[in-house]
Amino acid sequence: MLLQSFLNFSRRALFVFLLVSCSTSYSASNKAERRRAEEVLNLVSKDVQNNFYDPTLKGLDWSALTEQARQRIRSAEELGEMNGAISGLLYQLHDSHTVFIPQKRKIKAVYGFKAKPFANNIFVYQLDKDGPAAKAGLQLGDQIVGVNNINAVRDTFFDMMRYLTALDPRVELDLEISQQGSIHLVKVPATVIPQPPQYFFSYIETGHDSDAGKKFYDVKNYSDGILYLHIRTFMVPPIEIGGLTKPFKDSKTVVLDLRGNGGGDQQTMVDLMGQFTGETFDMAQSVSRKKSESLRVKPLSPRLTSPLFILVDSASASASEMFARSMQIHKRAVVIGDRTSGRVNAARFFWHNSGPDEDVEFGTEIAVSKVVMEDGQVLENRGLTPDELCLPTQPDLRGEKDPCLDHALAMARAAKDGQRVPAANP
Repeated sequence: MLLQSFLNFSRRALFVFLLVSCSTSYSASNKAERRRAEEVLNLVSKDVQNNFYDPTLKGLDWSALTEQARQRIRSAEELGEMNGAISGLLYQLHDSHTVFIPQKRKIKAVYGFKAKPFANNIFVYQLDKDGPAAKAGLQLGDQIVGVNNINAVRDTFFDMMRYLTALDPRVELDLEISQQGSIHLVKVPATVIPQPPQYFFSYIETGHDSDAGKKFYDVKNYSDGILYLHIRTFMVPPIEIGGLTKPFKDSKTVVLDLRGNGGGDQQTMVDLMGQFTGETFDMAQSVSRKKSESLRVKPLSPRLTSPLFILVDSASASASEMFARSMQIHKRAVVIGDRTSGRVNAARFFWHNSGPDEDVEFGTEIAVSKVVMEDGQVLENRGLTPDELCLPTQPDLRGEKDPCLDHALAMARAAKDGQRVPAANP
């Protein structure tokens, strides 16, 4: 009960922050900006009202809340606060796939680190050697307990960082770091990089968009027929998956790494699953306002029958969570790692243009369907609990070690030899 109260407080704190965001942002405002922001609010509010999967909008008084957001826009001093008012309206639905997408940005703020939840703590797990965070004194394995005077907790961390670093980027991030029972402040200045106008909406981890240019998968062939496949995203055409798994046909065991995979195309995910099953089944129901549709899995070639071990973490979202949970339900795989993010509902994008300049185009991602797994479980705001809990320690992160991959490989070797290994020590 105490933990839930703390999480509810953190949600409220983040919501308040969205409404009264700090003025140290990159944009200025005037009366014309306010009028435009009100037009944007009207369109966004209406789109949500007409398309969100729950026609009752979870029992919220949407008209009253929209009017409150309007008043906050009218009292705002800069564009970041106006975007915060609109984002704050949608945030009250507590739905991972219902978010405001402001107009394109011509700059990118780079802070030089990545952090995410490990169980209920937030740790830095990647650091650019010569980036602003490293120069400011941030270290791998540092525990972040607050950012810009907002508590850093598992349930709201990604939303908070999405706002602070992508929707309305800060000139500086004030990171509260916990070390040996004391808190010290690390001020991380942003490096501002000009770029062609683009949106920031597909955003899970701090700086996750920096991975966009990488190949969407990695393959490694370990000894004795153990094959490792890391899929970073399902945001690729289904045809890419078929050719990807051909070398796995003769594998003895497979380790599938879905850590950091924020999801993507459901059909791509379904086609991959079809290669690990010999039966046709409905893995989930997609429930919208008007109908319920089955997400059907059919066996595909090449069929992979070797033991399967799946790695997940707090940044595994959407299609990657569904894949892991379905394989878990059918006892086709052992799932290893941390509880997943619980961001699963199916969404559509709704785009508008509020002026003659294409750079003021904006949009909204709206959850148009609720996903219910075949066992009746809803993963949204809950996530998947792995079969084997595995978490790196702070020394592991500082030493850039990967004990969870090591454990998955040990389990794969044992399965190949018909043995078992002890459970991971979280």
